[in-house]
Amino acid sequence: MSDFQPHIMVHEITPGDTFYSLAKQYDTTIEVISKANPEVDPEFLKVGHKILIPLPNPKAIANIRGGPLRPQIQGVVIFYKVKSGTWVCVEVRGLPPYKRAANGQSPIGPHGFHIHEFGSCEVGDPENPFQGAGGHWNPTNQPHGNHAGDMPVLFSNNGYAKMCFFTNAFIPDDVIGKAVIIHQNPDDYRSQPAGNAGKRLACGVITHVNPIYVT
Repeated sequence: MSDFQPHIMVHEITPGDTFYSLAKQYDTTIEVISKANPEVDPEFLKVGHKILIPLPNPKAIANIRGGPLRPQIQGVVIFYKVKSGTWVCVEVRGLPPYKRAANGQSPIGPHGFHIHEFGSCEVGDPENPFQGAGGHWNPTNQPHGNHAGDMPVLFSNNGYAKMCFFTNAFIPDDVIGKAVIIHQNPDDYRSQPAGNAGKRLACGVITHVNPIYVT
């Protein structure tokens, strides 16, 4: 766990909030919240006031590794449980250079990025790898573009991508045992059933991270 760097959420105080309740809500500690907000008196929290919540304790993680089409890829996706959903952070290296669309071929990048339904990263066919991960995770049978597993595309910066985002489509426990896939092409968020994102470059199985409980 020492490799994880805390991420910061901004929380707006609502009636009934205390540092204790916020620590339970964000799976952190009262001490961590206090240190991040030294000017705030925990006995006099003001409704509407914004405070910082460091999130050092992820609930789930996927270590990403490239397959035969792009073995250079490596990275990590971290899932934090937060109020009403999940804060997802991804950092990836080794993405291929951007290549514009030409001759009827889709561009290479930005890269489709999804949660898939099965936790399998077996390569299988090296020309069409990671098919064992199945299709996009879609527990509520939504059209593509609104799958629970649909996530923002990854933009390569000389092979490097990093981003964090919020989703209310799931909590971390929902996706443990599923797989994260990085695709070769952009997701158009409208083609059915999978956004025309192309071949699967990298895969990682989502696993549980032991939580730290507030006592």
